[in-house]
Amino acid sequence: MRSPATAEPQQGASPGSSETVTGEVSGRDTAWLDTEPLTLRDTVDLTDGLDGRPLLFDSDTGKYVAVSKAGTVILTLFDGKATARDLVRRVAASSSADPERVETAVVRFLTEIRQAGVLTLEPQEETRRERVLKYSLRQKMPRKPLTRSVHVLLEPVAKVLQKLPVPAVVGLWIVLTCAGLATAGYALATRGLPDYSAWSGLAALLLILQIAVHELAHALVCQSLRVPVREAGITLMLYVMPVAYVDRTDAYRVKGRAPRALIALAGPMSDAIWAGATAVVLLSTTGAAHDVAGTLLQLQLLLMIVNLNPLLPSDGYHALESAMGSVNLRGRSFAFLVHLITRAPLPSHLLVSSRPKRIGYCAFGVLCALYGVFMVGVILTWWWHLIGGLIG
Repeated sequence: MRSPATAEPQQGASPGSSETVTGEVSGRDTAWLDTEPLTLRDTVDLTDGLDGRPLLFDSDTGKYVAVSKAGTVILTLFDGKATARDLVRRVAASSSADPERVETAVVRFLTEIRQAGVLTLEPQEETRRERVLKYSLRQKMPRKPLTRSVHVLLEPVAKVLQKLPVPAVVGLWIVLTCAGLATAGYALATRGLPDYSAWSGLAALLLILQIAVHELAHALVCQSLRVPVREAGITLMLYVMPVAYVDRTDAYRVKGRAPRALIALAGPMSDAIWAGATAVVLLSTTGAAHDVAGTLLQLQLLLMIVNLNPLLPSDGYHALESAMGSVNLRGRSFAFLVHLITRAPLPSHLLVSSRPKRIGYCAFGVLCALYGVFMVGVILTWWWHLIGGLIG
């Protein structure tokens, strides 16, 4: 199903913002601003990705922290001797903007990167409201890693693909996807949707194998773009539905929107191709093979529709996010909802959002929340009937 990241890139502040300090900074102990020299951890490097956005990467934890271009200028002032207050004064003195607002923005930036865990200075203890907001931004789900050797398996194939013309490979993949969908549609139009429930067990087993191929498709595109997946395993979508995943956190390093969207769509495109193959079997056979193919095709198409729904943490959502050049659209939307309900202070990169954008975030968050509750209800009902059938 989906290919979640280990952690969404945390967002640093945007120095130069005209926003005033909220309780996130003023409510903390600020003694550290004057006493502690600021340095990045030895394991933290500045890189870029996501449409050329600067990213701090911690090789020890595997986390990415997005910062603004202005933030990278402040990072160049870190010399291991200057305190946060020294840095604030330097930036304010070199800026022509209102000194008070510049100081506010720089303090917020330094506070946020400290809380992100990229400084040698340990993060301060979070308040309950901050923990709720942080949770809403990250959208983590329980998962069980099964292997960290996917890149070893796929590297030979990836090397071959890297030598081929990209337009030709992508074009062929699109043609096969369209052919698969057309064949599946023709099979449904001519054969209908009869009840093949007698073969649902065997079809489900075949579908599990297809899901493995689905995840390998995500991983293969990552590997071809030189961002190998970290691990593969099982996660709980919406905390109740077990699905397979591949960890594509390092795809944050991919700068272009189209390649990132292709990573997300690789799985559904693979599903479409396999659905076409199943439709061919359905159209050309009779008896048991025909019935199994009919059952499997229904499951394949249902899985593909669910997995392309942008209101779920799905491949369709990740493709939409990549095409828009957005980062953590779902998490940001929920963060605004949490802010409205609890008044938890927003991080600075969300504070500067325009009113129309805030309304859009909130609307998307409400739709995702309502649809998520609906899906959880459907899944729990399904589990209830399944367990009841096994017991009774």
